Amino acid sequence: MSETQTGWMKIGYGDMDQYELELKQWEYNQSILEQNYQIYGLPSKLEDLNEEQIEILKDLIKHSSSSSSSLMGEVKNKKPISPIFEDKLEIELFVKECPITCKNFIELLKGEETGRKSKFFKNSNENSNSNFKELKYKGNKFHRLIKNFIIQGGDIIKENGTSGESIYGLKFNDEKNGLNKFKFNFGTLAMSSNNSKNSNSSQFFICLISNSNDNDSELIKKEKEKEKKFNKLNGKYVIFGQIKNEKSLNLLKKLNELIECNEKEEIVNGICWIENCGVL
Repeated sequence: MSETQTGWMKIGYGDMDQYELELKQWEYNQSILEQNYQIYGLPSKLEDLNEEQIEILKDLIKHSSSSSSSLMGEVKNKKPISPIFEDKLEIELFVKECPITCKNFIELLKGEETGRKSKFFKNSNENSNSNFKELKYKGNKFHRLIKNFIIQGGDIIKENGTSGESIYGLKFNDEKNGLNKFKFNFGTLAMSSNNSKNSNSSQFFICLISNSNDNDSELIKKEKEKEKKFNKLNGKYVIFGQIKNEKSLNLLKKLNELIECNEKEEIVNGICWIENCGVL
């Protein structure tokens, strides 16, 4: 067995429903423009319209016979930005030191490929014994986000931090290497076990505490505060992976910056999720 294996996630942050609505509006506006741009001497692409030309297009859309109330949004010359990060979040997994924990995580990353289903929880409003929940991370929400501390997800049952299930059953034991061999820093991946021994399931978290070698003078002043945060984690949660490559670390930094709260507040449910995932 190789010493490491790399898992990946495509992360979304924002309002996916709103983005999809705005994208439909954009595509509709573009179609109206394509039908009329030559007649009215307009550019053929929304991105090239100036403010005066936008007003002309607004009037055309308003009087279009195909106009739908659901598509009558604001006319813009900037395409909606997807809430899904372009880069993958790649995580180096310590399969040699924590084989049991890593196998659980890898199988949940693969999800639909494995065909694994819950032994305990059914999909809502379903009575069939064959329709138990799939054991997978794809589509799962991060239910807890604390700026400069952690993002936590993996509750594949209720998505609110109160449940979870591993490939071994509801819970499985801590691996000592994960508790003793590694220390937390920015981008560390660990199991979330509600501060209880041997109670790992599917929940995990990623550390957002900045490293001590940060050059920002304001952050350097907060070293003692950061040390307290690290002490809350070290030796208490099983570490089984680390984000190391530059693109993934930058993605994680962007995600941390997007969290609109102070360090004592939490954001829960809905705004951050795993769009897709797997193993390289």
